Amino acid sequence: MKKILLFVFLMSAVALNAQSNGELWNQGNEAYSMGQYQTALDNYLQIADGGYESYKLYYNIGNAYYKLDEIGKAILYYEKALKLDPSGADAQNNLQIARLHTLDKIDQVPEFVLATWTKGVRNLLSSNAWGYVSLALFAAVLVLLLMFKFAPTTGARKLSFVLACVVFLFSIFALLFSVSLKRNATSDDTAIVMVPVSNIKSAPNSTGNNLFILHEGSKVQILEQAGKWCRVEIADGRQGWMQMGDVEVI
Repeated sequence: MKKILLFVFLMSAVALNAQSNGELWNQGNEAYSMGQYQTALDNYLQIADGGYESYKLYYNIGNAYYKLDEIGKAILYYEKALKLDPSGADAQNNLQIARLHTLDKIDQVPEFVLATWTKGVRNLLSSNAWGYVSLALFAAVLVLLLMFKFAPTTGARKLSFVLACVVFLFSIFALLFSVSLKRNATSDDTAIVMVPVSNIKSAPNSTGNNLFILHEGSKVQILEQAGKWCRVEIADGRQGWMQMGDVEVI
């Protein structure tokens, strides 16, 4: 009996939380449409503070921050949205627009063409979508193997076997894309600079030499941490140490 009551209580709490999030979402969207961007942001952040995350939520938070001219935070939340769904064209476009307002124009180290192409294909869908594609392709493999076993002619059996091998290969690629995106979504090795100016040092202390500076909105990759400092790398390959308090992890 106690387990049943606990289950009912938990389900009621979930239902109330979902209803509350729905109300906050609608109120936020209405406030945004009326130009009340701070009110909209407060509603969206209240949903996020409750532990809920989604592409649309982070995208809307990014838009609200952009309207409030908080470019660093806008970039952070566009990046958060794309971390969940790299195929989000709206967040990609708005992120590029927001970056035009940043001071640092960092040239990216050229990437191997095949790696760039592979990432482009991978980012066409979300992690969950690639997972569904992988399952669908695997089911197709099973069907083709059945056709191979029961096909009435040798030619049909050969064709079924070849197609099964090809589709199986694609299903593996889809699974790898799904796993890669899921790993990226749960990683904490990229961050956005959230202060107007951050000095990048040669050592993890305030007495280290200044190597270069970064401004609000710049993206860094965190390579390692040492106390309140982290060693970072930017897109052009330069590395150095900066205070963890100057960045927020995507």
